[in-house]
Amino acid sequence: MEKHFDLQKTYDQIDENIKKLDFTKIWPGFTPLKFALYTEDTCYYNGDYVEKTDEFFGNTAIEYNGEYVGIWMIEEDIDPIVLTSKIIHEMFHGYQLFNNWDGYADEVEALHKYSYNAENLSIKLHENELLLELLSGHNEEKYKELLECRKYRSINFPYEFDYECKVEDREGTATFVEWNVLMQLDKAKADKFIDNIRASIANPKYFFPIRIPSYDIGTLMINAMINAKKFDYVSSHRPVMPNLLNSINCNDCSRFLTDSGIPEVTEALNAYIAETKNIIEKAVSKNEIVLTGPYELIGVNVYDAKCYNGYITTTYFLMYSDNGENKILNGNYVIKMRDERTIETVYKA
Repeated sequence: MEKHFDLQKTYDQIDENIKKLDFTKIWPGFTPLKFALYTEDTCYYNGDYVEKTDEFFGNTAIEYNGEYVGIWMIEEDIDPIVLTSKIIHEMFHGYQLFNNWDGYADEVEALHKYSYNAENLSIKLHENELLLELLSGHNEEKYKELLECRKYRSINFPYEFDYECKVEDREGTATFVEWNVLMQLDKAKADKFIDNIRASIANPKYFFPIRIPSYDIGTLMINAMINAKKFDYVSSHRPVMPNLLNSINCNDCSRFLTDSGIPEVTEALNAYIAETKNIIEKAVSKNEIVLTGPYELIGVNVYDAKCYNGYITTTYFLMYSDNGENKILNGNYVIKMRDERTIETVYKA
């Protein structure tokens, strides 16, 4: 039985929270956009119930009635202050779109091409430890070490580093905005937000899939840059993460790897591969086929999508093109791919 949510009441709570915020302290130049809350069959937008159309899909920013709008699907009870920060995160994506921010990652390509390398991720784990140390304030030596590590990875793992930076730029900035909202509305919730980041990014298991930690890593990178007086809000619509490294000399960062670094990451990687294989094998063995191609793959839930041996896993939805018309399958699926863009078979997972 579908749970009933009072969208109007929740909307009004968020609206009141937004009015309390000083947006100049969140991100200079960013102002709140209109927003909508919706369920499977109901939508409340800009102070009124409206028809829920196919445009309302996921938690994101969409173009609606000629302007960018932040949207959030209500599936469970959520603290109004936390939800306010999430909505403003999505509004910020609208701000990025309106200002033509560069550097969108090709997420479908990355599913196939991003290589999970133990050395790359072990150095990245060391970077995360440095970022946590830099949370409390600027330290020139640790900040320089952080940039040297990133420079090393940018040279030795260029595709992987570039993809990570694009997600850090896009999602890390929006997550940084989310954190700043919480700091204004409820300091205790902001502290809990950071505590969750502390617990996750120092754990190698959190690297899989890599898109997930990039939100938090991007947030802490911006914090470190601000503390180092190296962050320019005005030019940040250009990819800022790689540009930091132009004047950095590259040293051999293998010296930062501890004895447990690579084995710990390798163990987490092997567990991730085993989990992915298990999801795929279970779905294929059940053989509940919901779609037979060829169809062009348009999108999956890239937040936690996985790819292994020509198969992709997706949660919540799959979007594909049927003779030029985009169609959506709601649910969890395993997709057998003919090539990077062509669906052969879709199995229910």
